[in-house]
Amino acid sequence: MKNRVDFIDWLKAVGMFIIVFGHFFGDPYNQFTQPIYPKQLGVAFFVFVMGWGLAREIRPHWQVVYNRLFPMYFWGIAIAVFISIIYTFTLGKIALSNYMPFVLGINAFVDFFPANPTTWFIGTYLHILVLWAFVLRRINITPLLLIIVVIVECLVRAFLIDINHLFPAYMLFTNWLTVLTLGMYMKQQQDNPNQQTKGYLLLLVWLAFLAVWALLTNQLEFNQRFPFRLLPEHNSFLSALFIATTISIVYICNTLIAIQVFSRLKANAMVRFFARNTIIIFIGHMPLYDAIEPIARLFAEGGWQKKAIIVFIMYVGLALVSELLHKLIKVDKLKDIIWRYIQKMTVRLNLH
Repeated sequence: MKNRVDFIDWLKAVGMFIIVFGHFFGDPYNQFTQPIYPKQLGVAFFVFVMGWGLAREIRPHWQVVYNRLFPMYFWGIAIAVFISIIYTFTLGKIALSNYMPFVLGINAFVDFFPANPTTWFIGTYLHILVLWAFVLRRINITPLLLIIVVIVECLVRAFLIDINHLFPAYMLFTNWLTVLTLGMYMKQQQDNPNQQTKGYLLLLVWLAFLAVWALLTNQLEFNQRFPFRLLPEHNSFLSALFIATTISIVYICNTLIAIQVFSRLKANAMVRFFARNTIIIFIGHMPLYDAIEPIARLFAEGGWQKKAIIVFIMYVGLALVSELLHKLIKVDKLKDIIWRYIQKMTVRLNLH
């Protein structure tokens, strides 16, 4: 595929915007991705990018795991501590659930989100990296394996939906297996599709797909359950399997269309700016709502105008804050120093 770097930057920047937008705008936009919520597409894009990036790794696998976890843990723990300090003075509690993802990702197995809802992904991120380190890095992804992965993903998700464990059905790595392995497959294949169709034309195709999908799924009248919407008459494994399969269809179709769109568009400096600042935006935008909402109300009492201001502050404002923090705090240098120390300690232990 041409413009690999551009394509990755686009998916990260747009995926992050979808997540922020999805958290503050609800209906009528929720109908376009039923039975999931639009923000989940942003997560699907990130997991696809993760699979694509892992497939190109040639460094020692534990170094890859360390390099990827370090910034996520550094900023995640920093924000969790910041939230604890604020909560201590305002609510008299420290929001312990925000630390669950850093304890082997145990949050993925409980049926609720941490106090900061976006922190959940850190636990899932760890599980995906461990899965890659032990299993996926040794495997050549084939079309047959992709089919098997889709089947396993749907069955596990259906089982968890059927027993009413919706949050684990969403947070466990099994919910993201297909987009992860699809990313690995497309990198391994070094695919180079016909690029004659313009990205802007394919964007219209994407919008048409979303509109048609809304028309079709609105007939089913999904309820407002979270994180997955269920059928009103949901009371059997077959119903759960239908929902689980539909979820995979939404993930796969939208991700594939997005890839085709963004592989044809050049990523400019603005796109690259948002792409490199996704971690802090992702983890920080939800807990800041209570502080930002009164500011937005100064300009708009309510409605879409107020929501748009909040999205702007959370997306653009946090990106600017993230850029500044990265200039002030050299996380990559700290990461490299600690890695060299770990290597020295490992050598000493081996000598003994």
